[in-house]
Amino acid sequence: MSRKATYPKVICTQHPDSASKYIATQEEPEEAIEAALVFGCDEYMPDYEGKATPYHQNVQIISKLIEETDLVPGKDIFITPRAPSAVQENRFRQLMVMMSIAEANHGALEYSDIQAINEFVHPMTGTVKEILDAQQHMVDVSELAKKEFGISMEVPRIIPLIEDTPALLHAKELAENTLLAWKERFGTAPEKFRVFLGKSDSALSFGHVASTLSCKYAINGISELDSELDTKTGIIFGAGTLPFRGHLSLKNAENFFREYRGVGTITLQSALRYSHGKGDAEALVRLAKEKLPETPEVFSSEEKEEIVNLIGIFGARYSRIIHELSFTINQLAGLLPQQRDRLMHMGSSGYSRSAPDISGLINLCRSDIGKELNSSMPAEDLHLPRAIKFTGALYSIGLPPEFIGTGTALEEARTKLGEDACERLLTRYFPSLASDLNFASGYLDLNVASRFLSGACLKEVSRDIEVLQDIFSLKVQPEPSYRILLEMMQPDLLQAGNAGDCMDEEVSQLVCSTLTKMGKIRKSLG
Repeated sequence: MSRKATYPKVICTQHPDSASKYIATQEEPEEAIEAALVFGCDEYMPDYEGKATPYHQNVQIISKLIEETDLVPGKDIFITPRAPSAVQENRFRQLMVMMSIAEANHGALEYSDIQAINEFVHPMTGTVKEILDAQQHMVDVSELAKKEFGISMEVPRIIPLIEDTPALLHAKELAENTLLAWKERFGTAPEKFRVFLGKSDSALSFGHVASTLSCKYAINGISELDSELDTKTGIIFGAGTLPFRGHLSLKNAENFFREYRGVGTITLQSALRYSHGKGDAEALVRLAKEKLPETPEVFSSEEKEEIVNLIGIFGARYSRIIHELSFTINQLAGLLPQQRDRLMHMGSSGYSRSAPDISGLINLCRSDIGKELNSSMPAEDLHLPRAIKFTGALYSIGLPPEFIGTGTALEEARTKLGEDACERLLTRYFPSLASDLNFASGYLDLNVASRFLSGACLKEVSRDIEVLQDIFSLKVQPEPSYRILLEMMQPDLLQAGNAGDCMDEEVSQLVCSTLTKMGKIRKSLG
């Protein structure tokens, strides 16, 4: 049986969700200093996944910390890069990032006997093989660095990032099987092992409710491993400030920490640092350091079965509508500003994300629910934008994605699973849904959104909102300034979203500026 490990509480990330600040890669080493000294974070994540981050950024950050602060990297502040996936992105870039980890550690060990980088994040993780192969690459790079440059270090451990709903539902099995296979492959299981759970991408694919439930299911499962294995586990939870991406804000902190009990580390993304009120991020960091980790919630086997069926119902309802909106979402997302230096979306040096394999989820669902979910999935990948721009695009047409499919799914859940199951959903499985919807209702304008929707889609969404207003007594009152911006931009947004025509550059800049102002009002690009 493992003892609880001590892990960093707040990891500062390079997510491009700030509506008020663009940060170039050249500024990011200084941002790492700011993360520690200003915001009080105890971990920073240089991000190479889908980003044009320079190979030497790890070295720059470590050197800057050593030369300009009294902080000791690896002790006072942890540097934990996110490397590219060799499967989903590019193996050469993954190996280059790993070599930069070795170089950064070599530089740090010249100043102290403490290794600066001890872990790295592996994105879009789906299999044990991916995890072990990436860890093997890190072992190989470490041996090469020792042979060629005399760099001796303890091999950094992988942190698998699990980002889609089917994988989240199998997170416990993935972690457990990884640790067992690790022992076989490397001779001994790691003493410590963290798993990173992502809210945003699971929400993009399956909707807000299904995403939240799958994350909580994963937290519950991984927490169970602490009493079953000798390895000391930890959970990082990746969340943005808007409800669809996690609703991690100072104002919603009480709900957040109650909802995701069992998490040991949270992300502090750009929007919270640069688009929220002065002092909010620092206050949230202090609160996280006081509270994390809290005792995880425990679900019975019957409750887990019910949660999976709820995920199937909500995921299916959401998926059908998103198919209809995909073209508009992509067009509008292209008009939102780039707040970090990212790689192109496709190509040999870029990246793309495919629709998740839902077979594992379907097998867990009741047969009728699984069949319905399967029929709701697109025949081909939709190639939707990343979650931040996806969320921003929908908020920008007056249709926050938190509402999509949610009302009709509640009706269906009541019919298929019973009134008691719906009651448990709202009081036990997802008690902060009401506050999430209340927040999102401040940006809901169905009159504006209707201009982007087909007749059938509008009928579904209207029913969603009608049901939710009845259950939660929502007051749909968009902020006046936000509504003015929505109304003002309709002709140009319609041109971009529905006609697919090329825009005049000045008009495009005006649209981008207005969309950015909307993001500033909601305090997040997406």
